[in-house]
Amino acid sequence: SSSNSSSSCVCNVSDTDVIYTYNFTWILNETSVSPIEYYETVQLVSAIQGIANRNSSNLFVFLTPSDEEWFSYVQTKWLSCCQRHAIDDLDHLIAVFSSLFQGVAIYDTNVYSTSLVASSLSGSFDLYPAANRPNAPDSIYKKLVVEMHLPVKYNLTGMFTGNVTSSKKCDAYLWAINELIVSGVCNAAVHGYMIDYFWTTAAAGKSRLANTIPNQDYVIANRGFFWDLDVWSDEPPNDDPTQRNGTDHNTLVAIMEASNNALKMSSLIHVVGFVPWAFKYVNDHHPGVATEWEMVLLLSAYNAYVDADACCIDSMANAAFFHNLPLQQRYVQVPPLTLQQLQNVGYVDGSNNNTIVKRMYVSMYVGDYDSAAWVYNELKDRWDNSDRGKVPLGWAIDAELSWRFPVAFQYMYDSLSANDRIISGDSGAGYLNPTQLLEPRKPSNYSDASALWVQHNTPLYRQFDQRFTGFLINGDAGQTTAQAESMYTPFSPLGVANEWNPAIPMTQMNGELPVFSQRDLPNDSDAAEHAKIIFSFYNAKSSDPQFFLWRNVLHDPTYYLQLQQQLSSLTGDKVVIVDPHVLSILARRFLNGPTSFQATYLPDNIPPFPQWMKARENKTPLPSPPTPGTFLPSGTTFNLTVGIRNDGWTAFSKNAWRVCAQVTSATNTEEKDDNMGTTTCVPLAATIAPGSSSSANTIVPTHIPQTAGVYRFVYGLSPTDNTTTTTLFGTPQVNVFVRVY
Repeated sequence: SSSNSSSSCVCNVSDTDVIYTYNFTWILNETSVSPIEYYETVQLVSAIQGIANRNSSNLFVFLTPSDEEWFSYVQTKWLSCCQRHAIDDLDHLIAVFSSLFQGVAIYDTNVYSTSLVASSLSGSFDLYPAANRPNAPDSIYKKLVVEMHLPVKYNLTGMFTGNVTSSKKCDAYLWAINELIVSGVCNAAVHGYMIDYFWTTAAAGKSRLANTIPNQDYVIANRGFFWDLDVWSDEPPNDDPTQRNGTDHNTLVAIMEASNNALKMSSLIHVVGFVPWAFKYVNDHHPGVATEWEMVLLLSAYNAYVDADACCIDSMANAAFFHNLPLQQRYVQVPPLTLQQLQNVGYVDGSNNNTIVKRMYVSMYVGDYDSAAWVYNELKDRWDNSDRGKVPLGWAIDAELSWRFPVAFQYMYDSLSANDRIISGDSGAGYLNPTQLLEPRKPSNYSDASALWVQHNTPLYRQFDQRFTGFLINGDAGQTTAQAESMYTPFSPLGVANEWNPAIPMTQMNGELPVFSQRDLPNDSDAAEHAKIIFSFYNAKSSDPQFFLWRNVLHDPTYYLQLQQQLSSLTGDKVVIVDPHVLSILARRFLNGPTSFQATYLPDNIPPFPQWMKARENKTPLPSPPTPGTFLPSGTTFNLTVGIRNDGWTAFSKNAWRVCAQVTSATNTEEKDDNMGTTTCVPLAATIAPGSSSSANTIVPTHIPQTAGVYRFVYGLSPTDNTTTTTLFGTPQVNVFVRVY
């Protein structure tokens, strides 16, 4: 938590600090590589990636243009002390990592779903997945079983007849539920919604990189469960036209129910992937977006959210490699405009009790980055655009994408301009329908899961200093309710945005939470026409200021600069673009919400703990002794140095505010705004004026436990007099892992 930079090498020392690279671009040659060879080979390489990169980053594959674009940055930032060895060919790749595998899982090419069952078996039991094509000269089966004589641990060929569900496809999944989920062998909290072997029959004329076959590595690394099923119940899917209506749907429900039972309803389910609408499940009766909404409606009711690798930017080959690269536990965003700056630009009338000057204030939702694959393939060129920083923008990046692609987060926070604000996209740290977390939760009828959603989002928003959610997609679940909005108050206190509904106020307060309206601009880049659309929402007859969000998909900063210029030309200063945090404080002021006592904790002197997440998840031994500077000596007193930035409009008086700190159990995730129990509290070293950072750091002598281990270091501002009603708005406490040794 020291600064927005990270440069530690994460090579696995038992692998002699080597990063292996494999140039896999030959597989994209559609003339020489058939769809069958493509599917089987990419699936195999994904399995090798997943298992080779499970606990450390050992194998990087060059498949998509994005692999080349990002690798040089990754190498500089994380891998500077690693050797790089190029792998010659597929045989060499298999040989290098052969010791990690226990055998082969064979699947039935006549039952497409068994390809994904084999991938689930691969992650659970460290097996190579291979299609049952023993006589084909180019087959993976021939290479692994016939030539290398590897043991066949599972052979799914001919196992499924449709006698259970009317569908061979779905019988295979029901078998896998018992074999992997009910048995507890697989990780029921990670699912892959990725296309099965049916793709080999439908690939003609489609881009080789417009599918999710390469994306399997992350799910395999996490021992997850794969499926590819249609959510609709009123017609059979096009990949299994003879099944009874609803069989796919019912099978998906069975998977979700088994997963929730295995998890004891104690955590949410991370679904990586999306409806493969270029190939399946979509027709004139059930269009693409309607099918997406039906999928999310169902999954949300079953405690699942989506990392939405949607067509046709969906191929991502190296998430398992990336997921081990350590990020900081805490990043700090750039400050919003201060009260003085808002007065200077004419948004706030300092001569009239800081009233908000009448005009339309709009924020731009820069999307769609609710998918690791979309971030991987689409963000870098736009972020590198020379016009970035000239217009206030809300880059909507869902925080859970840091699990599959942490690189983008480090890249952004290394280079934030004063006009870049990182907010969350739909619908927080994962895409779901918020009201489907609240009863009655049809069709699952599960009990309320709002606490799980808060528990999931809080540490992710806190890590990236995100405090605003730009889009609550409720889809076919109907209008987002006040109760659903309230779930966001603890972790997204500066605001949320619903899809615009002319029947409700454009902006309103839900308690202390500002709730905005959001609408899409057309997908083209006609800035002049878009300025007219925005201006059409301006109400000249009203004497009040107005607030609104506008969403674009995959536009670059040059477009937004043109839009700002068009708005200025068309409206004068009647419509202005502001960043979402500024939009929030202006709306809160106008609607009598809180504008005082909002803070940001600046980088502190707590020792970094770069592998904090993996060390706990994998229960691997911590280094002993740990690297100097990465631990706190047991039984000592640590002088925590706290710097604070005042983002509100009222001073933090050194007589009225203090900083409280505590080292507590690693499992203690409680957020409290006042005394945290056994704490050390000291008054602020100096009063902090609005828009200023502390002129002197506050030193908090904090007791370090006697027993070595992993703990949480928690600190934050607290009123000196806890009997007052003074509250700290929109400021989560710092809560990071530390190593005590």
